[in-house]
Amino acid sequence: KVCTRFMCMCSEALQNNMLFLQGSEVIFKVALSLLGSHKPLILQHDNLESIVEFIKTTLPNLGLVQMEKTINQVSEMDISKQLQAYEVEYHVLQDELLDGPSTLSQSQRVAQLEKTNGSLRQQNLDLLEELQVAHAKIRWLETRVDGLVNREAELQSEVKTLQQERTELHQTVSKLGDLFSSLGINSSFPDQENLTNTSNNQ
Repeated sequence: KVCTRFMCMCSEALQNNMLFLQGSEVIFKVALSLLGSHKPLILQHDNLESIVEFIKTTLPNLGLVQMEKTINQVSEMDISKQLQAYEVEYHVLQDELLDGPSTLSQSQRVAQLEKTNGSLRQQNLDLLEELQVAHAKIRWLETRVDGLVNREAELQSEVKTLQQERTELHQTVSKLGDLFSSLGINSSFPDQENLTNTSNNQ
């Protein structure tokens, strides 16, 4: 239901594109992304009932920024191999349960189920690890972008300072030229227009 609500919050064109390109796999990706990004909040709950309530009520209420991050994570995530492994194990387990001998003891059934459950749990941990790597990559990219933005602001400030210094230099040269002219001294300073053209050519 959470994944369905998330898909409903996205634009219709985006839903169609995601479903067309990735099929029903996108539903699992959205679920993994939402659970992974809200893992600290989920772990704060003490019992299953409160976790279910959190997933039903709080989790679907995403802001635009969180929704965009989730869409980016879903686009980059590749879980096709894991889903295929889940499907194979499911069919194997189903065949074993249907075709297995009726004399199979309860302890043997429990052992089989525990083995399958352990395998599924390990695959789930692998998926969460991949999701954490994707989160780390996104955080690194965000930090990189912030650094580039700050550097751009610094360069713009430096350019503004240099332009101001050049304007002040032009004004000083112009004043000195006027002063020498009033004193009848032939100034060797270039006039402001020539100085400006020279600065621009450089």
